[in-house]
Amino acid sequence: MPMDEFAWRVRLARRRKAHQRKFVLAAGMIVVMIAALAWYFAYYIQRPEYALAQAAEAVAQHDLESFERHVNLAAVADAGYDDLTYVLFARDTHLKESERIASGKFYEKIKGSVTEGLVRTIAYAVEHEVWMEPEGVDALKGRQLGIDFEYLMECSHLRDTELLALGEIVRDGSASVATVTVRDGGTGLEFPLQLRMEKGDTGWQVVRVANYRAYLEAVQTATAADVSRYIEATRPIVDRYNGVFRSTQSEFRSLTETAWSTYTIERRKALIRLLQEDMIPVLKKYQRELDAVEVPRGAAYLAAQRKAATEASIASYESFVRGLDTGMPEDFARAETLHKQALTYDLRVGDMIRRGAVNAETPATP
Repeated sequence: MPMDEFAWRVRLARRRKAHQRKFVLAAGMIVVMIAALAWYFAYYIQRPEYALAQAAEAVAQHDLESFERHVNLAAVADAGYDDLTYVLFARDTHLKESERIASGKFYEKIKGSVTEGLVRTIAYAVEHEVWMEPEGVDALKGRQLGIDFEYLMECSHLRDTELLALGEIVRDGSASVATVTVRDGGTGLEFPLQLRMEKGDTGWQVVRVANYRAYLEAVQTATAADVSRYIEATRPIVDRYNGVFRSTQSEFRSLTETAWSTYTIERRKALIRLLQEDMIPVLKKYQRELDAVEVPRGAAYLAAQRKAATEASIASYESFVRGLDTGMPEDFARAETLHKQALTYDLRVGDMIRRGAVNAETPATP
């Protein structure tokens, strides 16, 4: 056999062996991939770790459908409501035992409406990354049910709790408990939340925050310290202006004891002068002094509610002045609406101060 033909056959044989090795290697990789996929679908996606990771990813992607597959919102809201109202009552030292029992029955009566509102609010936040407030004919708007839903949301700390890390998951009988580290945005407090997970028809789901009550108490303890410092820092300002507000309030009531349509020219002028020269300037000065006070991190919400109350009062009186000047009913109607908003903020501020067990008087803004 010629040397050239022999060499060619040797090279061809080597090439065949190389192709065979590559084929075997590729086939092996395919087998490994198939095995990995089989393990993934047959084992990993059936694990609580997978459900927890998917729930976190659903929040990041605003995928409500996926989130609801891995989190039983109704169950979480139901248990969370019980923990939240317990903490609210436990810290309210002003209630007598009979009042506590009556309040407990009241909160139990409205539980269904409030938890439904919590579910809607959380679902909307997951999908749109916005914490909506009750509006339109929603029974939770204002205080129609006898509660301030906005303040309840603030006390729940749902809106300012940030997920930092997913931790270990431990089996607890037929259920599992997952530990996740979160941070409260208001105080900066980091806390290990324990999520109870159960396996249902759609796989593993979070059904309860097992130590939610402990988290609320820890955050509220830190918040109370900041609120207390802020109240003490602003007390001299509040005390100094309360007397002025009461005086102007009394004068305003005496001038408005008649219907708007029967105001005399002299009374209109007196009201405009009182509002433009006394009430509005004093309210603006009061707020400027409050703004100059350093606000501790945990008291930011209280400071914001105080400022909102002042600004709503100012806007109300400015609209009232326009009504006195033009006689337009819509100006008076807007003034009334803004006045009600100011009262809502004031009531909320009062609730916060009382819950903080601080003996301070809410600013008597007119």
